[in-house]
Amino acid sequence: MSIEGLSVVRRTQLTSRFLRAAAAALFSLPLLAVAGTAAAASAVPAPHAPAFGRSIEPMAAYVEQDSCQPGYRAGTLRLANLLVHTYPNTSFGGAYACGSDGTRSEHYDGRAIDWMNSIRNTVQSQQGTAVIHFLLDADKYGNRFAMARRLGVMYIIWNNRIWGAWSGTWSDYNGCTKTPSPSLDNACHRNHMHISLGWEGALGHTSFWTGRTDSVTNYGPCRPSDLNWAANYTQSRTIGCRNYPAVAPPAHSSAAYAQLVKYSGAQMAPGMSGEPVKAIQRILGRSVTGRYDSGTVAAVRAIQRAHGLSVSGVVSPGTWRTMLALFKHR
Repeated sequence: MSIEGLSVVRRTQLTSRFLRAAAAALFSLPLLAVAGTAAAASAVPAPHAPAFGRSIEPMAAYVEQDSCQPGYRAGTLRLANLLVHTYPNTSFGGAYACGSDGTRSEHYDGRAIDWMNSIRNTVQSQQGTAVIHFLLDADKYGNRFAMARRLGVMYIIWNNRIWGAWSGTWSDYNGCTKTPSPSLDNACHRNHMHISLGWEGALGHTSFWTGRTDSVTNYGPCRPSDLNWAANYTQSRTIGCRNYPAVAPPAHSSAAYAQLVKYSGAQMAPGMSGEPVKAIQRILGRSVTGRYDSGTVAAVRAIQRAHGLSVSGVVSPGTWRTMLALFKHR
């Protein structure tokens, strides 16, 4: 199960209809209980922010990851560099191979970072507290969660708890407040802060970077009803995606075919790695390395050539559909 992705998705699916109405009652926790004290935060600098007027974006809408483009989007990388520049004793990561950390995670489409700072280090804990205040405090105009809105922050996980823009409140994260063991520091985000961004924030199109506010939500790519992943992001989409049920393999399918269905639609290209690549290698009878190597490219091109597809070696939606039909009874 995905630490950042699946648990958040399930929580959102189950509670999105009443989260806003019940925000005050839904595990609402004082910020000081979540991230230390304001006094500790004042001991370290906050990240630098430009000067802003009163106009500000709404809270970022929750947009689930459904495409595969690992790496860092422009805005994601700029946020990561801002944190590390402000706090040189920290680092960041988050470019995860698709499918390597559960079913869904914004790490897979370049919209998330893991900012490495530990609550067990006094200075880093205070830095984490300072960043939480930087993101969630009101500005001089009274705009709540001002910098989180200007950066397009969708949710934050740190020190046992999660803050979501869908509710504006903190809640316990996967029971972590009851599991203080250092062995669970990574799973409970006590040694790093996870920050996921909406598409506009990830692309660097929000007012923090441009000075221009825009209230339109960018929903990114949408998956089709017959595939489990969307094609790569190419343009802004201002209409929400339809919520199709997950595509399941036919009864009695082989394990290899079930994996092919699970990752269907995730665009794969030479040089990529991860679980979708393994699924393709298994069904094609290649060595299962998880790396989209030259042999895998050649096997994909052979299928494309034989079935009148563009011989690119890129597994795009058309190639997925062809493989799903070709190997259905294997």
